[in-house]
Formats: sequence, structure tokens, C-alpha cells
Amino acid sequence: MNLPEFAVKKPITILMIYLGLLLFGVVSLTKLPVELYPNVSFGEISIIIYVRGGVPPEEVEKLVTRQVEEGVSTVSHLEEILSISKEGESTVVLSFAPGTDMDFAALEVREKFARVKNKLPKEIEKPIIAQFKRSDVPILILAVTSQKKTTEDIRKIVDETIKERVERINGVANVEVGGGRERKILVEVDKNKLTAHSISLERVIQVLSLNNLNLLSGDYKEDENKYLVRIMGEFKDVSEMENIGVGISPSGSIIRLKDLARVEDSYLEPQSLSRMNVRPVVSLYIQKESKKNTIKVASDIKEEIDKLKEVLDKDIEMIITSDQANFIQKAVNNLQESLVKGAILVVLVLLLFLKNFKRAALLSFIAFIVVVMFAPTQMLYLVSAVVAVALILLKPFRSTLIVTVSIPISVIITFGFMKAMGLTINFMTLFGLALGVGMLVDNSIVVFENILKKKERGVEKTRAAIDGSSEVVLAIVASSLTNVIVFLPMVFLGEEIKLLYSGVAWTVTISHMVSLFVAVTVVTLLSSKREEKEEKIKWVSSLLVTYRKALVWALRKRYYLIGGSFALLVISFFALGNMGMEFLGATEQSKFTIFVELPTGAKLEISDNIVKKVESFLKEIPEVRTMSSRVEAWSSKIYVELEPLSKRKRSVGDVIESLRPKTDKIHPAFIYYEEEQEVGTKEIILDVFGYQYDTLREMAVSMATRLNEVKGLTDVKIRMREGRPEMGIEINKQTSALLDLNVSDVAMMVHAQMRGLRATLFHTEAQEVETIARLDEKYRQTFEDLHKLMLITQQGRKIYLDQVSEFKYGLGPSEVWRKDKMRMVQVSANLGRVPLSKMAATIKGKLKDLALPEGYYWRFGGNYPTMVEANKQIRQAIVLVLVLVYLVLSSLFESYTQPFIIMVAVPLAIIGTAFALFITKNSISMGVLIGMMMLSGIVVNNSILMIDHINQLRRRNLYWLRAIIIGCRDRLRPVLMTAITAILGLVPMALDRSEGANLWAPLAITVIGGLASSTFLTLLIVPGIYLLSEDIKLVRSNKKVKDFLAYFAALYTAFLSKLSIKKA
Repeated sequence: MNLPEFAVKKPITILMIYLGLLLFGVVSLTKLPVELYPNVSFGEISIIIYVRGGVPPEEVEKLVTRQVEEGVSTVSHLEEILSISKEGESTVVLSFAPGTDMDFAALEVREKFARVKNKLPKEIEKPIIAQFKRSDVPILILAVTSQKKTTEDIRKIVDETIKERVERINGVANVEVGGGRERKILVEVDKNKLTAHSISLERVIQVLSLNNLNLLSGDYKEDENKYLVRIMGEFKDVSEMENIGVGISPSGSIIRLKDLARVEDSYLEPQSLSRMNVRPVVSLYIQKESKKNTIKVASDIKEEIDKLKEVLDKDIEMIITSDQANFIQKAVNNLQESLVKGAILVVLVLLLFLKNFKRAALLSFIAFIVVVMFAPTQMLYLVSAVVAVALILLKPFRSTLIVTVSIPISVIITFGFMKAMGLTINFMTLFGLALGVGMLVDNSIVVFENILKKKERGVEKTRAAIDGSSEVVLAIVASSLTNVIVFLPMVFLGEEIKLLYSGVAWTVTISHMVSLFVAVTVVTLLSSKREEKEEKIKWVSSLLVTYRKALVWALRKRYYLIGGSFALLVISFFALGNMGMEFLGATEQSKFTIFVELPTGAKLEISDNIVKKVESFLKEIPEVRTMSSRVEAWSSKIYVELEPLSKRKRSVGDVIESLRPKTDKIHPAFIYYEEEQEVGTKEIILDVFGYQYDTLREMAVSMATRLNEVKGLTDVKIRMREGRPEMGIEINKQTSALLDLNVSDVAMMVHAQMRGLRATLFHTEAQEVETIARLDEKYRQTFEDLHKLMLITQQGRKIYLDQVSEFKYGLGPSEVWRKDKMRMVQVSANLGRVPLSKMAATIKGKLKDLALPEGYYWRFGGNYPTMVEANKQIRQAIVLVLVLVYLVLSSLFESYTQPFIIMVAVPLAIIGTAFALFITKNSISMGVLIGMMMLSGIVVNNSILMIDHINQLRRRNLYWLRAIIIGCRDRLRPVLMTAITAILGLVPMALDRSEGANLWAPLAITVIGGLASSTFLTLLIVPGIYLLSEDIKLVRSNKKVKDFLAYFAALYTAFLSKLSIKKA
């Protein structure tokens, strides 16, 4: 008993099996997480270490960064180490291979770091180790504001309540606060009073630290009770701190802190400003862990915000000004909408092929199809419901229901397998389903068509269903295997590409295998219950007549057609070679970031004034929805969100280009733009490696100058800050040694007086507030003040700083970048609309004569190396796919030659792909290459149907020419139905112009173009090649021809022999 027969004879068993699978699929759908891309980004762990004492960048690099790099460089699956050393701060970012278990990696990093921690300076703060990259764009920006409270009051609420609550959320890696002033207890010491009482600032700091403690001192027993003994010494308020004794006067009286200093519960000088639509706010910039789901983390943050609104004052407003999850959700919703549209179009087109319509009804039906293409989301689901009810209730349409039932069954069951395999709903898996929607009916169409033909010949309905299904099992198994086997070479691709596109592979594979079983079981079972015969569709009958005439003409002109197709193929390869390549293509995300860079050392007020000018330009742009400004002294950012794409005519790039002429005139700022990308970047990046800071800078400047001359590049920049003006203090070691001072002692005393040191933590009910002790501002304003800073020796002797040091003015690096443990500078630029491969070739030519010192070199970073490697791997995979398809077809057809005839469809698809990409002005991306790889298995389906049927007719002793004509004519309708449904399933995606559509549109266009050209040409070229193969067989079997060829070969051999004798 074969499978079709089992399905017909065991209907209840089949029903229960599918009901169970459908239930599993529906439940799984509600639990599948949603994201834009599969999470293929390099997992990243940042180690951030702050160093007290104002240590310069080069010293941070030497004392901290290099030690950490050496310690963690042996962590498993580590791909890259990037470090940035700044004044008093070291950041080391570890990038891991895609697919790495980041929780385990974090544990290993902590373990390795613990081994080197003792080698680091004692002045370091507690290190921060978290799974994120500090330079990543925040997934969510939260603005906190109030009509009544000052920004300082708001900042206090944010620091004490909101920030802590948000940081606790699973998946949140880092929360930075901008705007307002940070609350501190400031101890502003009078320098003259310190000198008069012979007390050093270090003594003040020490007293504050040692008198602000609660200590457990032991326990004692009394009767049956045991009591803990605690020393309660923490400051309860600022007045208690003011009255603490810091010394004894010569007269024996206590010198209190308030006698020497002004103690205030106050705020530090503003380090940053924050505005939302030019309104001052306090903002939280929230970053997620690199491998966490953006939508899930953002949803949890929003839930926490709602809870905070219930406990905070009603006057406090919390406004989300930027939310990455919104774009992702919109993009996925748009893709789901395209999927639904595609499914409706498939069903409607099947009705056109399976049912007769009068002319008026036919025109109305076609109009209805057009309406579906442009219907809004709300209307789509209503249309879906109407179509489903019509198919079930209207008897004439039930035959269409038999074929289309494979779509919902296959898709829903696929969701169950996706959940079991840990897949998510994302662009890749939804594209696989969208591709499947048009192809899931292919097997059902072939089975149903053949069963109808059996019934037409008078076979009893049950026997017709079993025999009709069994007869085409070979063909549909072959086509399904070729569709699925194209993804087998993915195991040889790089991890990043494999993870990125495995969703397409699995959804197409699963849905196809399910649809194969549905066709053989459900379609067979439903067909066995109905008496209907094949309905003659008038327009299809007319098409058959036209096609027969065209086919006869094509067979006569087969050599011309084959030659013409070959010429088109050569032109197509030439066109594809000139299109240029990119990695994944850019996404339209309705947002961009403006960077405002000022010379190192610029004041916050200057930066603020320039940002305000940029904000004034933004206010004039009607497409701008919100702007969130983060103003800092040297480097500021403005996060700009535009209206949705449906409400504006200009793209993000167009808006940026309208702004650029205005911002380019603002001096001395360097203002550039970046469009946010979910994966990769729109920049081309050059990494310059070497040893000396000055040499690297010269090389970077020279390269940037040349890049500025390249047409198409914008925002050329060097990601290395210019040196900051500095006053170098060189300690005279001999003089200081005589005074029992060392360099560390001097450095700490200078830092304490100029910037201040944390003396202790003042504990409030809500938080810990730092107590900063420093000289009063009036004693630290000029270079003269610096010269006359007071140092206290171990013996209590007072001397001035200039007595033990020399002062030198100069420039010092403000940042030191390193990559893979070598000093590095990045030069980058925005690509605009130029493909990455073309721009890289142009840059190579521009820099080929650049003189580089020995030991210095540059290479492309960013997307380019990944693109080159992925391109190489996918091309190899395409070749392997073709080999696998040949092996499958050879085994199924028991022939060495017929698979070559069938696979002629593959080069025919390249013609359509090249044409489609050319007219839509798309370059070749990884998605396009994956589409070509998929086409290698998809386009042979039509050839399989035709060649298999021709073979069947020839086995019935039909003359081979007649078999070709009848076989192709009989398979015209299923060929057109399968091809058109597959194309229409993708048309909504190809035409989509919403946010994120440029991620999937090129992939859809590739498949549509290839499938369209291959189907059209296959109907004419493949029969011609089949006939050509018969011509060759005829020539080889004809004895006279054989004798003539042998005679000609003998003459040619003799001629060559005589020629060689003459030469000798």
C-alpha cells in the first residue's frame, strides 16, 4: 500500500495526524520571538576600567590596556580585540565568532581578567564587564522632563530611581544619563586656610574617609540572647560632615572642616546637556546586550516605565524619543503583510486557471487582484476571510480549495518546526515562507491536474485519485528535492552567512517537505471524494493553441533560439559583472545620527551653541519627527527620527543631502552623518596599523586627503582625536627624592587639588552620593595657580609644585586605538549610493602609490572583508548546488544526459535576474547571491515536469517529435500555474517600499526575474534542446553518417602527418 492509497483508505488517521500538527503549529506561532535579522552580529563583551588620578592615554595604554589585552587574548572563539585608551579610562572590546555562547564567553572573560587584575595599578575603579559595545546606537532613548522641576531635580530622580530600575532589566547592558547636573557633596577647600593651619588636602580626604564608616565590631551574649556590636559612624547629614575635626590648632582647639572649606550638597559642573526637540530634558541612553532580542528588551523597558509612572510624581513625564524596536516591528509587520498579499494573489490566480469566468466577471476579478496588491493592512485580513469563506461555501470554487489547502497547512505546521528548532520570526524566515507560499501549491497543482485527467478518461474517482497521485510522485519528489538540496552547501559557508540565511533554508525545506506530503495525502484524499472532471478554461484553451504554434516554430528554429539565448546569457554575465557588489545593502530606517566634532579641549558652551544651530536647521525640515540632542564638550550627537516612509516623499539620504550644505558652513566643527543599520554599516573603513602615534596620524591625514578626492564618498573622517593641548609637568627626581617625594605622590596631590578626589560616599535613603574634596575654584584657574600648588612632604614641609618640576607645553594624544594588540587608526567615509566593491576598487587605485614606512600597513575593515569572503563562499556553493542537482536528477531519471537538458533552465534564469536587477538599479548583495543559489533548484521544476511527461509518452510508443509537442502542451497549464504562483507570492515583497523593504526587495526581485525568464524560455528552449539531443542520437546511430565522419577524420589525420613531415 503506497502513501496515496493509504491516505484514501485511512481518512480519519490522516485527519488526526494533520490536526495534531496544526495545533502544535498554532501554539508555537504565539511563542515565537520576533526580530528583524537572525542574531548574527559578533557577540561583544566590553571591559571598561576607570583609573583615578587623571592618567594620560599613553600611560593608560601601557599600564592597563596592554595588560588586559594579553590576559584575555586566549579566550575561546575570540575573533577580534579592539581597545581605546583615553585619559583615565581603558575600554577593551572583545568580538566573538557568530554563534558563540556569550554567557559562557562572559564567564571565561571574567576568569581570565581575574588573573591579570593584580597586575593593574591600584588606582583603578571596579571594572565593568558587560555584553555590549559602547559605541553601539542606543536601542531606546528615554527623555525625562517636568513642567515644575529643574533639570537638577529631575537628574536626582533619574539617578536615584529610574536608572537603577532600568539597569535591573534582563538584557540591558548599559544605561548612560545625559543632561542635568550630577549630585555631589562638594568640599571646596580654601588654599590659604590650609596653609595657615599646616593641613594638607590629603589629610582632609583621609579624615573624611575614616570617619564615615559603619563597622561590625563583634558580638556579646547576655542571658539567652546574642547581640551584634556595630560602630555607627556614617555621616547623617552635611552639617555633621562640616563639624568633623580635621586637626588641632597650636592653642589646642579643634580645627573643623567648616573652618577650612565650604561644604555643600550641590552638583558638579555640567558634563553634558540633553534636549528633546530643543527642550531641556534628562535623557537615558539605553544599550542592550549584544545577543539579546531588541523587541523583547524594549518591551520589558516599556513595562518598567509604565510601573515607574505609577510611583513617581504625576508631574514627571517620561517620553521615548527613539526606539529601535519600532522599526524592527514595523519592518516585520510589512513583511507579514506582503506574505498575506502573496497568499491571496496565489489563491486568486489559481481560480483564474481552474474556473471559467464570463468577460465582465473576469475583468472584475482582475480588478479585485489589483485592489489586493495595494490594499491597506486592515482590509487584507477581511479579504482573506472573504476568500476563505467563498472557497468553502461556494461549490464551484471548492476544487480550488483542494489545491490551496496546502498553503495554510504547510505554513502553520512549519511554525511548529521553527519553534522546535529555535528559529525566530524574522526577515529571513518570513522570506522563506513568502517564497514557499507561491511554491507550496506546486506539488498540489501537479497532483490535482493529473487526477482530473484520469477522471476525464472515465476512471472511477477513487482509483483516479490513487493512480493520478502515484503517477506523478517521481516528478514532485524530484522537484521538491531540487528545491531543498540547494541549501545543503550552506554547511560549507562561513558562520555569519550560515546563521543569517539558515532561516530561509529551514523554512523553505520544512514547508516544501510538508507540502509534498499534503499533495500526496490531503489533495489525493479530497480529490477522491469529488466527481468533478477537468474544466475547460476558455482563455487557457486559446493559450494552448497559441503555444502549440509557437512551439512548432521554436522547434524548427531551435538552433537560432539556442544561439540567441547563449548571446543573451553572455550579455547578462557582462551586465552582472558591472553592477558592483555590497554586503547586505542599506536599510531605510527613518532615522539618522548627526555627529558634531570639535577640537579636543573645546568647552561645553561652544559645543552647545553649534548644536543649537544644527537644531535650528532641523526645525525647518518638515519630515523631522523628533530630535534628541546629546551635547558634550568635544563630541556631540543629535539622534533624528523622521516621519514614517508612508508620510514623506524624501528618503533619509535625501534629507541628509539637504542638510549637508548648511552644516558644512559651521566652523570650527566637523559635522558628519551616519544612517543606522541593523547589520553592518554604510561606511567603508580603512584600518591603518603601525607603532608611533605621530606617524600613524600623518598616514591617516594623507589617506583622508586622497579619499576626499574620490567622487561619491562623503563625510571622510579620521577616527582618532587630535592631540589635546597639555601642560606637561616633568618631576625633577633628584630634588623630589631629597624631599622624600616620589612621582606618584606629586601626581596624586596635584590631581586632588585640581580635579578633586573622592573622599567618601555619603549615604542617603535612595543612593550613595560621592563626596569630592578639591581646592576652591578661585585657586585653580590660571597657570600661575598651577605653579603655586602646595605640596606637603612626609615631614610636613610645605613646598610649591614649581620647586620640584618643570613645565612644558605641548600636544598629547587624547585617544590611543589598538586592534588585535597593535596600534591602529581608522579612516572611514560614507558610501552614499556607490556599491562597496566599486568604491573599494577606486580607493585601492587612489592609494596604490601611497608611501608607507616599514612596519606600517593598511587594510579594509568593516563589511568589506566579510563581503569578499562571503562572495567567494557563495559562488563555490552555487557550483556545488549545480552538481548536487545533477546528481539528484540523474538518479531519479536514470540518465546521464537528460539532467543536462533539464538544467538548461539555470542559465536561462540568469538572463532574467540580470535584467531585473538592471532595471531596478540594484547591485549584487549577499541576498542576491543567495537568491541565485535558490534559483538553481527552483527553475528546474518546470523542465522536470515537461521532460518527465515526454518520457512517459515515449514509453507509450509515441513518436518522439509528437511526444515533445504533446508533452509540452499538456504541461503548459501546471508549468504556468506553478511559475506564476511562485512569482506572485513574491511580487508584494518586490514592490514594497516601506521601512526595511530594501532588505528583502532585491532578493525577491532576483527570484522573480530569474523564474520569469526561465519559465518563458524553458517552454521554447528546453524542447528545442531535447530535440537537439535526439538529432545527435540520430547522427550517431546513422551508419552512413558514421562512415562519412570516419573518412573525414582519416583525411584530416593524413593531412596533419604530411604537414609535420614537411616541417621536419
